[in-house]
Amino acid sequence: MAAFEQVEQWPTLPFKFYQNDPRKPIDFPSHWHPSIELNFLVAGGPMTFVTDGVERIYQPGDVWATDRRVIHSNYGDSTLDWDQFGMIIDEDFLAAKLPSSANWDLHLIGHQEHPSHAYREIFQHGLAIRDLIQQGVDDYRRLEILSHFYALLVTLGRNFTTQRPTNHVADNGHLVDAVMQMIHTRFAEDLHSADLAQAVHVSTTTLNQQFQAQVHMSVHQYIRLVRLIKARRFLLESDFPIDYIAATCGFGSTKSFQRNFKTWSGMAPTTYRQTVHTLPPDDLAFLHDD
Repeated sequence: MAAFEQVEQWPTLPFKFYQNDPRKPIDFPSHWHPSIELNFLVAGGPMTFVTDGVERIYQPGDVWATDRRVIHSNYGDSTLDWDQFGMIIDEDFLAAKLPSSANWDLHLIGHQEHPSHAYREIFQHGLAIRDLIQQGVDDYRRLEILSHFYALLVTLGRNFTTQRPTNHVADNGHLVDAVMQMIHTRFAEDLHSADLAQAVHVSTTTLNQQFQAQVHMSVHQYIRLVRLIKARRFLLESDFPIDYIAATCGFGSTKSFQRNFKTWSGMAPTTYRQTVHTLPPDDLAFLHDD
């Protein structure tokens, strides 16, 4: 099950900073949070980053952005010395300083896609922020960090975003986050949009409007995505029968599961399982992506 990552802000800074422990594997299970995340890969090797079940390979020197409320995980070769860090931007700060960011569509997805001066600027600002934090955040370094952070946001916004059409729905992020947590906890149940809407005391129409505005899919589509990601892990990690996986992950029938999984992955569940099980053991590190 994908977890909600509770973000605690770095004291006096408008983002959470994290740095991987080079002594530990780079694998991180599926999770989500309500804020934009920037990821910087400095050293190691090819890293597979999975967003909503879609895999992308990143190399040292890559930086990429993960949008709000997107389920994501990553994995890589556990024998390598990894150097990877990132920051999760405080949503209230971003909304106050850049109100237009509420409608950002992010397309910062690595060096191969963006071999530009602006891309290098973002990576260098990220390295500078990390270096200053590691020296200890006093009043002066905080100002230095903020100068790099503001410049990074300007470069990101001007070069690696497009504006979605402004919607007329007043965003209620707390409502969406609460329902997402319910879905991740109860995905195996017979869940319906109407039941979830009743649980949070809004209409089904309002709930779907909020999901479309903030998650860019309906509640039903999000429930199906969570079930498919869970089913994918069962196919990779277990020998459970297909009908058992379908029932355990909340699909109404084996036929419904097979149809939805093929639409999502391009392969029938049985074919997917057989294909993956022919891979060398070293290629199966992603079994722990949930």
